[in-house]
Amino acid sequence: MTLETLVTALACLSTTTTTTTTITNGPKSMAVIMQNSVEPFKVDNATLGGCPVGTLSGLASRIQYMTEELQTLQMDLTELQQLINDYKNEQPVYRLDSRIGPSSLSAVVGQSVAAAGSVDDTPRSCWDQKHGEVRIRPGPDMQPFFVNCDQKVRDGGWTVIAYRYDGSEDFNRNWENYKAGFGSLKGEFFIGLDKLHRLTNSADHELLILMQSQTKEQRFALYDQFSIGNEAEKYLMYLLGTYKGDAGDSLRYHAGKKFTTFDQDNDDNGQNCARTHAGAWWYGRECFESNLFGTFQSKYGQEIGYFKGILWKTFVPGPTGSLRYVRMLIRPLKKT
Repeated sequence: MTLETLVTALACLSTTTTTTTTITNGPKSMAVIMQNSVEPFKVDNATLGGCPVGTLSGLASRIQYMTEELQTLQMDLTELQQLINDYKNEQPVYRLDSRIGPSSLSAVVGQSVAAAGSVDDTPRSCWDQKHGEVRIRPGPDMQPFFVNCDQKVRDGGWTVIAYRYDGSEDFNRNWENYKAGFGSLKGEFFIGLDKLHRLTNSADHELLILMQSQTKEQRFALYDQFSIGNEAEKYLMYLLGTYKGDAGDSLRYHAGKKFTTFDQDNDDNGQNCARTHAGAWWYGRECFESNLFGTFQSKYGQEIGYFKGILWKTFVPGPTGSLRYVRMLIRPLKKT
């Protein structure tokens, strides 16, 4: 039935006065709008209430055809919904239906097999992994990457995020370097602010800092919660939990502070604290009470001045000197 014929039928019906009569000799019984006219009902002349019977019959056939099409589509949609539900439940049910040919069925089976084979067994953290380099994926929407796992300190499960011990790696770097990370997992390195953000936001983490002075005295600081923001938030340290340890709580001042490098000043100080103290950190208005990314002092007795060393106010406060060893490690509070 053409669009023109359909429009003609609708226009004809819209101009009639309504009386309902039933036609029983069409494709199916159908209520037809009748017109009260001088010639109200003349089937022999191929008119019905002033409207051509052929037009109305075509309209009826079209409606019947569309009704059957809608019923077919409804059945297809119901079956498709069932297949989706089966897939979500990982219990696919394969139906041999006349509308599904061999190629379609093969595609469904192939997709299910692929899905079953794509189970990711990459560990989310260092819990229950080997000591040393391990490939992890903190979340299903993240790309996996290698980290250095420590299974020897405090029951293991730790991911090393920073390590300094010989001065071989320069920590006075720009924003992009700190964002991506630098160094080698086998030596001095920093994991990178992007990875640190993703790690500490994938689960609740604790932070452990191990440090040693030039006289080889060892201290530690443990915080039961730790996380940082993303780059848009300038990687601010937005969560720092309860302190425990013997090094003193010299990181507390930096909670809520943004990260600053010599080429991106995000502190509240009038000057760029990273430039003043030769290293990036979560600086504040008074710059710092700790700075683990300061300048490494390679030899005892040749002390670095003006608060530019690796410092921890309650252990090695400056203004001269520097820690000779520091490691920063994080671990999920629960095994993942």
